[in-house]
Amino acid sequence: MQSKGLSTVSLAEELELLQSYIFLIKMRYEESIIIHTDVPVSFYDLTIPRLSLQTLVENAVKHNVISKRYPLEIKIFTENDNISVLNSLKEKHTAEEGTGIGLSNLVSQYKMLNGSDIQITRTENEFRVDLPLLKPISHESRHN
Repeated sequence: MQSKGLSTVSLAEELELLQSYIFLIKMRYEESIIIHTDVPVSFYDLTIPRLSLQTLVENAVKHNVISKRYPLEIKIFTENDNISVLNSLKEKHTAEEGTGIGLSNLVSQYKMLNGSDIQITRTENEFRVDLPLLKPISHESRHN
């Protein structure tokens, strides 16, 4: 679906794309990264901007220490009509340079799509982003 030049996908498609990325990072980090996904099928028709979940998982990997001593735990779940990505927080001492695609891009996409805000919560031990789930793609909008 194109909305003001932005692409959204069903949550089912987004989760499928994310699984390929998770496979690759688990090959690299093995038991040093733990990812739990708990998304009921009843949410699969709702939509989010393309690659949103991958961006959030990628940010967690990029900005945190990942080792056997400090495994990175990432949880992806639904709550209150949101899809949430929560990760343990053990920031690297030397920050990696960003690419310009990340949280600020997600904030902008949601503002342009439906005027909603994403919620970002940071505590001493966790970092969490809640993305509002959007209406399903209708058959009519696919053909317009």
